[in-house]
Amino acid sequence: MSTPWYGAGAPPLGSRLDLATVRQELLRLDDGEYAHVVPSGISMRPVFLPGSSYDELFTAGRSLLRLLRRALLESAPTPAGRIAALGADEAMYPLFMDDPAEEAYATCIARPDVMVGASGPKFVEFNIGSGIGGVVDTSLHSAAWTAAFGGAHRAPFRAVDPLTVRDDLFLRAVRDLAVKPAVAIVGTLRDLGGRPSRYFELQAESLRRRGLDAEFFEPEELADGLGLPADPRFQLGLRHFTVLEWREHGIDFAPVRAALDAGCKLIASQTAYLIANKKVLGWISQGLPWMTAQDRDDVERYLPWTRVTGEHTVSWRGTTKPLPELLLCAPEEFVLKPAIGMSGQQVLVGRHCPQEEWRRAVAAAVAAEDHIVQEYVEPVPYLMEFAGSASGDGPGADTYEAEIVPVFSPFLFDGQDAGCMVRYLPPRDRGIVSVHGTGALSNVAFAVR
Repeated sequence: MSTPWYGAGAPPLGSRLDLATVRQELLRLDDGEYAHVVPSGISMRPVFLPGSSYDELFTAGRSLLRLLRRALLESAPTPAGRIAALGADEAMYPLFMDDPAEEAYATCIARPDVMVGASGPKFVEFNIGSGIGGVVDTSLHSAAWTAAFGGAHRAPFRAVDPLTVRDDLFLRAVRDLAVKPAVAIVGTLRDLGGRPSRYFELQAESLRRRGLDAEFFEPEELADGLGLPADPRFQLGLRHFTVLEWREHGIDFAPVRAALDAGCKLIASQTAYLIANKKVLGWISQGLPWMTAQDRDDVERYLPWTRVTGEHTVSWRGTTKPLPELLLCAPEEFVLKPAIGMSGQQVLVGRHCPQEEWRRAVAAAVAAEDHIVQEYVEPVPYLMEFAGSASGDGPGADTYEAEIVPVFSPFLFDGQDAGCMVRYLPPRDRGIVSVHGTGALSNVAFAVR
């Protein structure tokens, strides 16, 4: 099975250099986020998309992100009210700013995850906030593929560097917020398995090339690095973490709280992670009174049927049933996801889940009202080229082709196209597509010229 959305032509490989050079260029990925999780240099070409398909990822993503933003912000007038509307744990959201920047910079950094079905792209999740993964790897991948195809003047695709687009966002923030042209990158190498890495320095170097002072700080270094309690040396920062991950590391948030209270604005803001709560997908899928006919059409076209779990009645494909009954009658049609989660953790695909496990999970999710259920998207495979032989039993041919099930992740920075990461499991593997969760491979998608 294929789809016109992927295009009908053969991959444009005419300008690709020899495979040894391709492998050498892909070594750039060793400075990325995923090098300690999965090997680089396995996929021998990027994902090629028609320009119209590539652009659709961003036009549709912008439309849905606008709806998600409005849905959350209008659910209540205050952060506390919005947390209550979501039924969320207040302890997961400790870093709000008492400043207009809190809402202004809530959706400036986003990365939806998209599956492609027979009818085209379906947005199954929105990762919102600057703790999203894959930005540096996509930048490195884009540079590697451009070089491997003979340089920007010969490459048969449009390559976008997400770091460059994100730097543009910070240049705008410096102007709009009237702050010093300097960015504190707040993160931790503990997210990278503790190994030595240029990962954060690459991001700082990119900002410096645009005329912004930039420095990386571990959380324990932040107070001294900013010169607190005096006025902070950096009035603007990249919030390169999530509360969920840092809590797992046992990291104290007090230095970050102190930086915010001293006037250092960290973006994307805490509100981003409220909008990213998957329950908000359920809200717009069900429909809200202010949504226009065009809004509803966009949701119908691009978002799988999604509902928040609970003891309520739903309409699905012309039938009306209590949600628990529907999920138990047709498990093969649905996917169960926690409202807050990362790396595919605790996601259950009904058609691949033992009946008793599915029954227990549905009962727990309905009782707690802390999950969403989505209609399963039957993915259309894409043909990828891999290094080595298909059998894996010796050198064989230099490369072979195999079908993959790609998850497309277009980066939207300040609403702009910031490149598109792609992830997929190695050939013959099956399951949830996640780099950290299941060892998915990362790549990028380009629009063919």
